[in-house]
Amino acid sequence: MITIYRQVGIAVAACLTFVAPASAQPAGGCVIQRIEGTVTVSAGGASPMAAQTGQTLAASDTVRTLPASRVSLGCAGSLKVVVGPDSAVTVEGVLAGGSQPFGLRLLEGIAGFLFKGSGGVQVRTPSAVAAVRSTEWAMRWANGVSEVFTREGTVTVSADGGTANLGPGDGIDVSDTGVLKPVAQWRPPRIARFGELLGADW
Repeated sequence: MITIYRQVGIAVAACLTFVAPASAQPAGGCVIQRIEGTVTVSAGGASPMAAQTGQTLAASDTVRTLPASRVSLGCAGSLKVVVGPDSAVTVEGVLAGGSQPFGLRLLEGIAGFLFKGSGGVQVRTPSAVAAVRSTEWAMRWANGVSEVFTREGTVTVSADGGTANLGPGDGIDVSDTGVLKPVAQWRPPRIARFGELLGADW
Protein backbone atom coordinates (compact mmCIF):
# COMPACT_ATOMS: atom_id res chain seq x y z
CA MET A 1 0.00 0.00 0.00
CA ILE A 2 1.19 3.56 -0.70
CA THR A 3 0.19 6.59 1.35
CA ILE A 4 1.20 10.05 0.12
CA TYR A 5 1.43 13.22 2.22
CA ARG A 6 2.95 16.60 1.38
CA GLN A 7 6.64 16.93 2.26
CA VAL A 8 10.04 18.32 1.23
CA GLY A 9 13.36 16.77 0.00
CA ILE A 10 16.90 16.85 -1.71
CA ALA A 11 19.27 14.46 -3.63
CA VAL A 12 22.32 13.47 -5.98
CA ALA A 13 24.08 10.47 -8.15
CA ALA A 14 26.93 9.15 -10.93
CA CYS A 15 29.27 6.58 -13.37
CA LEU A 16 29.52 3.97 -16.77
CA THR A 17 27.85 0.55 -17.64
CA PHE A 18 28.83 -2.14 -15.14
CA VAL A 19 27.03 -4.88 -13.27
CA ALA A 20 28.04 -5.92 -9.79
CA PRO A 21 27.81 -9.53 -8.64
CA ALA A 22 24.85 -10.28 -6.41
CA SER A 23 25.60 -9.14 -2.87
CA ALA A 24 23.82 -9.01 0.45
CA GLN A 25 21.62 -5.99 0.96
CA PRO A 26 22.97 -3.87 3.82
CA ALA A 27 20.85 -3.26 6.89
CA GLY A 28 19.72 0.34 6.65
CA GLY A 29 21.49 1.05 3.35
CA CYS A 30 21.79 0.17 -0.35
CA VAL A 31 24.37 -1.41 -2.67
CA ILE A 32 24.98 -0.22 -6.23
CA GLN A 33 24.26 -3.25 -8.44
CA ARG A 34 24.35 -1.84 -11.96
CA ILE A 35 25.55 1.38 -13.60
CA GLU A 36 24.78 2.65 -17.09
CA GLY A 37 26.41 5.87 -18.24
CA THR A 38 27.62 8.50 -15.77
CA VAL A 39 26.61 8.27 -12.12
CA THR A 40 28.02 10.03 -9.05
CA VAL A 41 27.71 9.53 -5.30
CA SER A 42 27.91 12.25 -2.67
CA ALA A 43 28.67 10.63 0.68
CA GLY A 44 26.95 12.50 3.48
CA GLY A 45 26.96 15.80 1.59
CA ALA A 46 30.58 15.59 0.44
CA SER A 47 31.70 16.42 -3.10
CA PRO A 48 30.33 13.96 -5.69
CA MET A 49 32.61 11.11 -6.75
CA ALA A 50 32.24 8.55 -9.53
CA ALA A 51 30.02 5.70 -8.41
CA GLN A 52 31.24 2.09 -8.46
CA THR A 53 29.36 -1.19 -8.67
CA GLY A 54 29.36 -2.94 -5.31
CA GLN A 55 29.60 0.39 -3.49
CA THR A 56 27.53 0.67 -0.30
CA LEU A 57 25.31 3.71 0.23
CA ALA A 58 24.61 4.67 3.83
CA ALA A 59 22.13 7.14 5.31
CA SER A 60 22.56 10.68 3.89
CA ASP A 61 24.40 9.44 0.79
CA THR A 62 23.02 10.77 -2.50
CA VAL A 63 23.28 9.22 -5.95
CA ARG A 64 22.79 11.25 -9.14
CA THR A 65 22.49 10.17 -12.77
CA LEU A 66 23.41 12.28 -15.76
CA PRO A 67 21.54 12.27 -19.10
CA ALA A 68 21.24 8.84 -20.75
CA SER A 69 22.36 7.19 -17.49
CA ARG A 70 20.78 4.83 -14.95
CA VAL A 71 21.73 3.08 -11.73
CA SER A 72 20.15 0.06 -10.01
CA LEU A 73 20.30 -0.32 -6.23
CA GLY A 74 19.63 -3.24 -3.92
CA CYS A 75 18.42 -1.88 -0.59
CA ALA A 76 17.45 -3.15 2.85
CA GLY A 77 14.33 -5.31 3.08
CA SER A 78 14.60 -6.73 -0.45
CA LEU A 79 13.84 -3.36 -2.04
CA LYS A 80 15.11 -2.81 -5.59
CA VAL A 81 15.42 0.76 -6.88
CA VAL A 82 16.06 1.83 -10.48
CA VAL A 83 17.05 5.49 -10.84
CA GLY A 84 16.45 6.93 -14.30
CA PRO A 85 18.29 9.66 -16.26
CA ASP A 86 18.81 13.15 -14.84
CA SER A 87 17.65 11.97 -11.42
CA ALA A 88 18.78 12.12 -7.80
CA VAL A 89 17.98 9.93 -4.79
CA THR A 90 19.14 10.26 -1.19
CA VAL A 91 19.23 7.29 1.19
CA GLU A 92 17.55 8.04 4.51
CA GLY A 93 17.95 4.56 5.97
CA VAL A 94 15.68 3.03 8.61
CA LEU A 95 13.29 5.70 9.84
CA ALA A 96 12.22 6.24 13.44
CA GLY A 97 8.67 5.32 14.42
CA GLY A 98 6.52 2.31 15.13
CA SER A 99 6.94 0.45 11.83
CA GLN A 100 10.50 1.74 11.20
CA PRO A 101 10.25 1.75 7.39
CA PHE A 102 13.24 2.15 5.08
CA GLY A 103 13.38 5.69 3.70
CA LEU A 104 14.55 7.27 0.43
CA ARG A 105 14.20 10.77 -1.04
CA LEU A 106 13.50 11.33 -4.73
CA LEU A 107 14.24 15.00 -5.20
CA GLU A 108 14.74 15.08 -8.94
CA GLY A 109 13.77 12.96 -11.92
CA ILE A 110 12.34 9.44 -11.88
CA ALA A 111 12.79 6.18 -9.96
CA GLY A 112 11.09 2.80 -10.11
CA PHE A 113 10.65 0.52 -7.09
CA LEU A 114 10.11 -3.23 -6.71
CA PHE A 115 9.39 -4.29 -3.15
CA LYS A 116 8.31 -7.72 -1.98
CA GLY A 117 9.80 -7.57 1.51
CA SER A 118 8.51 -6.66 4.95
CA GLY A 119 8.86 -3.62 7.18
CA GLY A 120 7.64 -1.03 4.67
CA VAL A 121 9.25 1.66 2.52
CA GLN A 122 8.79 5.44 2.42
CA VAL A 123 9.82 7.46 -0.63
CA ARG A 124 9.64 11.27 -0.45
CA THR A 125 9.47 13.83 -3.22
CA PRO A 126 9.30 17.60 -2.69
CA SER A 127 5.48 17.38 -2.62
CA ALA A 128 4.60 13.87 -1.43
CA VAL A 129 5.50 10.82 0.64
CA ALA A 130 4.75 7.33 -0.67
CA ALA A 131 4.55 4.63 2.01
CA VAL A 132 4.32 1.11 0.61
CA ARG A 133 4.24 -2.57 1.48
CA SER A 134 4.87 -5.24 -1.16
CA THR A 135 4.16 -3.62 -4.49
CA GLU A 136 5.71 -2.31 -7.71
CA TRP A 137 5.44 1.38 -8.49
CA ALA A 138 7.26 4.38 -9.93
CA MET A 139 7.49 8.03 -8.94
CA ARG A 140 8.62 11.07 -10.86
CA TRP A 141 9.24 14.63 -9.72
CA ALA A 142 9.36 17.07 -12.63
CA ASN A 143 8.10 20.59 -13.31
CA GLY A 144 6.59 20.93 -9.83
CA VAL A 145 4.48 17.76 -10.08
CA SER A 146 4.78 14.39 -8.33
CA GLU A 147 3.61 11.57 -10.60
CA VAL A 148 2.79 8.17 -9.07
CA PHE A 149 2.09 5.04 -11.08
CA THR A 150 1.23 1.60 -9.68
CA ARG A 151 2.11 -1.48 -11.69
CA GLU A 152 1.15 -4.00 -9.00
CA GLY A 153 -0.52 -3.75 -5.62
CA THR A 154 -2.62 -1.00 -4.03
CA VAL A 155 -1.69 2.63 -3.51
CA THR A 156 -3.36 5.18 -1.23
CA VAL A 157 -2.41 8.77 -2.04
CA SER A 158 -3.11 11.47 0.54
CA ALA A 159 -2.39 15.19 0.25
CA ASP A 160 -3.94 18.53 1.18
CA GLY A 161 -6.58 18.00 -1.49
CA GLY A 162 -7.81 14.67 -0.09
CA THR A 163 -7.15 10.96 -0.55
CA ALA A 164 -7.25 8.68 -3.57
CA ASN A 165 -6.84 4.91 -4.00
CA LEU A 166 -4.82 3.48 -6.89
CA GLY A 167 -4.94 -0.07 -8.23
CA PRO A 168 -2.82 -1.76 -10.90
CA GLY A 169 -2.47 0.49 -13.94
CA ASP A 170 -3.67 3.58 -12.09
CA GLY A 171 -1.71 6.80 -11.86
CA ILE A 172 -2.12 10.21 -10.27
CA ASP A 173 -0.45 13.62 -10.29
CA VAL A 174 0.08 15.69 -7.13
CA SER A 175 0.90 19.39 -7.49
CA ASP A 176 3.59 21.16 -5.49
CA THR A 177 0.81 22.51 -3.26
CA GLY A 178 -0.63 19.06 -2.58
CA VAL A 179 -3.60 19.20 -4.96
CA LEU A 180 -4.61 15.73 -6.21
CA LYS A 181 -5.62 15.32 -9.82
CA PRO A 182 -8.21 12.60 -10.63
CA VAL A 183 -7.04 8.99 -10.56
CA ALA A 184 -6.88 7.55 -14.06
CA GLN A 185 -5.83 4.38 -15.85
CA TRP A 186 -2.66 5.52 -17.56
CA ARG A 187 -2.59 5.14 -21.31
CA PRO A 188 0.10 2.93 -22.88
CA PRO A 189 2.23 5.85 -24.16
CA ARG A 190 2.62 7.31 -20.66
CA ILE A 191 3.45 3.94 -19.12
CA ALA A 192 5.87 3.26 -21.96
CA ARG A 193 7.60 6.58 -21.27
CA PHE A 194 8.21 5.56 -17.66
CA GLY A 195 9.49 2.18 -18.87
CA GLU A 196 11.77 3.87 -21.41
CA LEU A 197 13.28 6.13 -18.74
CA LEU A 198 13.75 3.32 -16.19
CA GLY A 199 14.95 0.57 -18.54
CA ALA A 200 14.77 -3.22 -18.33
CA ASP A 201 15.71 -3.45 -14.63
CA TRP A 202 12.25 -2.08 -13.74
